[in-house]
This record gives sequence, structure tokens and C-alpha cells, in this order.
Amino acid sequence: MRVNQQRIANELGISRTTVSRCFTNHPGINPDTRAAVFALATKLGYTYLEPRNEKRKMSRGTKTMAVLICSDLKQNILEDRQSPGMQLLPGISEYALLNQIKLDIKIVDPQVKSFESAQYRELMREQKTSWDGVLLIYPFPSAIINGLMRKFPCVSLVEQFGTPNLDCIDVDHHRGISHLMQNLIDLGHQRMGFFSRRYSVEALWVYRRYSAYVEKLARAGLEYRQEDILNLFPKDTYSLEESYERAIQQTKDGVTAWICPADHIAYDFIKVFKKHGLEPGRDYSITGFDGIPWDAEGTQLSTVEIPYRQIGFQAARRLAELLDKRYSTNQHISLNGDLIKGTSCCPV
Repeated sequence: MRVNQQRIANELGISRTTVSRCFTNHPGINPDTRAAVFALATKLGYTYLEPRNEKRKMSRGTKTMAVLICSDLKQNILEDRQSPGMQLLPGISEYALLNQIKLDIKIVDPQVKSFESAQYRELMREQKTSWDGVLLIYPFPSAIINGLMRKFPCVSLVEQFGTPNLDCIDVDHHRGISHLMQNLIDLGHQRMGFFSRRYSVEALWVYRRYSAYVEKLARAGLEYRQEDILNLFPKDTYSLEESYERAIQQTKDGVTAWICPADHIAYDFIKVFKKHGLEPGRDYSITGFDGIPWDAEGTQLSTVEIPYRQIGFQAARRLAELLDKRYSTNQHISLNGDLIKGTSCCPV
């Protein structure tokens, strides 16, 4: 089916006029509606092309922010639960709408490691004269970040380790994990495992949440057990399926709760454990991180709800500041997330 504004309107249940106004920065459009249109357009591969005279007129004073999402498309647009990356768009859209800033949203392949690749050469050829700054969602290869920072002011919406002079707006990982684990400790849990998964681009936020896990164990006087840490270290050569088998065995050996660094990891974990007759909130406890709703399996996950809208808004605002004063002092801002106590946790 041909991708056009009418198809976007039909899938979202809104008018084609509303879709058109989203792309032309009309002040009367709700930021959430605008973000939903941008997200679906990105998913479908639709690109809005301005009329030549309109582009010339807007270029005189209107700034354009690129929003680059480093994610596999299938992983980014999930069928049964919302993508964290797309949850950041309403806050970005809100700031852009209030300040008459245009947005250009692109999903880029995490497998591409070189800024000299065909994908980025094409992006730069098309956009180098129209982008004023770039917002980065999800971890990027360091070579890509360095290449973008040579050309544009950049702000990351998740920490990019090893990249100096990059501003970042993020959630407070340590405080969130500490609250989750303290809730488990209050329920009597003494042995808590950490279960992650591997990504095509190093997921540095996983290590932030893992370090918070280790810190909380030490502060609580609980024993650290290497065998209870799964899918984290580069030396771990077992497959994802084998890691679930290990987790089942560790649960039988005495792990009563599992800390997962993201909700989607916890949801997949729950599905596998259910196939083995192990129910969350009954046979073990499990937590996530992100605050992504999920209706399947009848389990409300204990998690930390990330303030997506505020992070998106603050990131766009910080980038706007850099557009006026590019070489100001770098900032790293961490926003608190809210603890959600779900049915996935129970007393020992």
C-alpha cells in the first residue's frame, strides 16, 4: 500500500488535514497527536517534502532539530507494548511546537558503525543544510556520535559513555534501582539476581543499572554472587535460551527475585518462566525499569516509570540553548522516576 498522509490519517483515526498540519508545525495541534503522527510516519518510511517556496520561507528563521533513533525498526515499533524511544517524542514535540521548531525524525540502523557508511553519507548529503542540531535516542556507536558532533550541536536522551563534551538528559538509574531493590528487601528478599540481554550496540544504560544493583547489595549488606548475573559480561558466551535455563536453575537454587534492567526484558522473562510453570508474584519476584504498559499475561510489573515527556522536553530545550550558545559548559541532568509496585513482586 502506498504511504501517504491519508494512510497515516486512516491508521490513526484522524483527518488528513490534521496530519498535514502536524508536518507544517501548525500551532493548534496537540503535541501527543503530533508525536503519534511522526512516530507512525517514521515506521512507515514516509518523508514529508515541503514545497520549495515554503522551505525557502521557513529557512529564514525556523530552526530544525533532527531526532535520530538508533534502533532496529522491528524492535522500536513493538506490537504488544510501547517503545521507550517513541515515548520521548511527545515532550520533544511539545517543546518544538511551543518554540516554532521543526522536527525531522529518522530511525537509523544500529548495525552501522561508521560515519562514512552509505547510510550516514546519504543522511548528511540530504540534511546537512537543513538540520541545526541533533537529538540522540538510544545508544549510538562512538564513531557515529563523534561524526555528528563535528557537524551539529548534539544532546543525548540516554547516557553515551566514552563521549566527552556531549550534553545528556537521562533518568536517575541509581535511585530507581535502589527503590526497586529496597521494596524487595522490605518483602524479605535476600538473594536477588540480575538478568539482562545483549544488544547490537552496547547498551550502556544496562551497566548503569547493574552498577546500581551492585551498590545496593553492598549498602544492604547482601552477598554478591557472580552466578546470579546473567547476559551481562562480554565473556558470557551462552545463548539467550541457555540463559533462561540458567535463570530457572538459579531460581531453584535460591534466587527469590530477579532485577531486569528494562521492562521488555522482564516481560520476555515472564513468558519463558510461565512455560515452565513458574508464576511471577507467586514462585518468584521480578522487576523491570521504564514503566512501559503491557496487557498480556495478566501481570502488573514492578518497575520505575521514566518521566519520558519531561526528558524529551528538557532535551529539546537544552539543544535549543546550544543552538544559541554551542560551546557552553556541558550538562548532564538526571530526572527522578516514579516507583510502581506491581503484582510481580511478593513476600518471600
